[in-house]
Amino acid sequence: MSFYLSQICGGLRHIKPGGQLFTKSNIFNNSRISAVILRYLHSAEDTPPTKTVRDVIQSLTDKVGAAKSFSQTVDRTALLELLPTSQKELPSRSMKDSWDSAIIPLGSEIRLREKYMTFLGGVRVGRLLEDLDVFAVWLCYKHIMNPKQKADLPSPYSIVTALVDRIDFSQDMTLRPDKDIRLSGHVSWAGRSSMETVISVEQVNEGEWQQVTRAVFVMVARDPLNQGSAIINPLVPDSEEEKELYQAGETNKLHRLRVKEESLFRVPPNETEKTLIHELFMSMANAKELSFTSKHRPPNSVWLEDTRLKNLIICHPEHRNRFKKVFGGFIMRQAFELAWACAFTFSKQRPRILHIDDIMFRRPVEIGSLLYLNSQVVYSKDNHVQISTKASVMDPATDSIHLTNIFHFTYQVEKPVPLAIPRMYHEAMLYLDGRRHYQVVQGIKKFYGQGEVPADSPL
Repeated sequence: MSFYLSQICGGLRHIKPGGQLFTKSNIFNNSRISAVILRYLHSAEDTPPTKTVRDVIQSLTDKVGAAKSFSQTVDRTALLELLPTSQKELPSRSMKDSWDSAIIPLGSEIRLREKYMTFLGGVRVGRLLEDLDVFAVWLCYKHIMNPKQKADLPSPYSIVTALVDRIDFSQDMTLRPDKDIRLSGHVSWAGRSSMETVISVEQVNEGEWQQVTRAVFVMVARDPLNQGSAIINPLVPDSEEEKELYQAGETNKLHRLRVKEESLFRVPPNETEKTLIHELFMSMANAKELSFTSKHRPPNSVWLEDTRLKNLIICHPEHRNRFKKVFGGFIMRQAFELAWACAFTFSKQRPRILHIDDIMFRRPVEIGSLLYLNSQVVYSKDNHVQISTKASVMDPATDSIHLTNIFHFTYQVEKPVPLAIPRMYHEAMLYLDGRRHYQVVQGIKKFYGQGEVPADSPL
């Protein structure tokens, strides 16, 4: 979704003294972005950071006054008095105010390395997603400066993840489990209660820190009881470059609204998509018997319904965040690893993640919930596999299921994969939705729902 932000932030970066990052030509070949610009991530020091992600987690725990154990109860009601009632009460902030970096010390901590290593010798992206989620929350707390805050009291803000907008992975560099990983970033846009953060993931290669991926998170500030929104500091860009970044955040916000308006739940498929689905179903029909029933499957194809993988997780206290809800990063890790397995069983090849797009957090998951994960292939083309994974909370007493998260993953394998084809109308809508997401992350389209011919555009 963050196509415009990709033009500003994408690319292989080599660290220069003073925290300056020079963006070379974009390494995400399929995103078709050719912008070559300078981008500055503000840094107070030239020396590498000594803070680790573990330190960030401890700092967050201290800042919010989180309970030390699940059985401990912390009453945050009194903190409501510390919240501002208007943005006028809060000083403006700049991007450099929230800038920070932290290390995942895989190079020096062998026991930690085992936790992050895959059975194939790579780095578990699911673990990285957990750290990115925590780090995005930390950057938001750094952005907030509340004059009402008292030194002896925890922060009245509860920062929650609303959306993972886009994560693109380099095809030229793979994360190694025996070298440190550095996370760095800052808040790039802020509204009344929501913030967008941009995080770079880097690892040393031939003596230089090089970017492997970058992530865009949208976070929301809530009150101390997590019952309503909370007002945050406005963000004022300091330079022309920051103005571009801020404008990209505004564009992304409008883009997200447009995606919602153009959803297949609201508007029918465009003319190109209608023709595509019609031709697809006619290729499976029996013209000789005048039957439209989809019984004939084209060669080298698989029914969408046959690609599903499911999992059920009991959410225990060890999976909680600082506010006694299930940690969003944990849900992302479980969804990613199920999607990876789904792509593996479908393609019969080792998949490599290219893009993570548009992860929605619709509602919190309570400790004790039965978390139901359903992953399936929704679109495939050449050597690419588009996976959609849904996370829901299941109530065994009533058999009801409530959607909590939706994930979109794009994987690549070495050899061409079978065509994943729909058999029924609701699967056709999944197919078209997956096709739209695939075209956006591949740079074929600039935005979700964009037409392919003039007839696709509304009059």
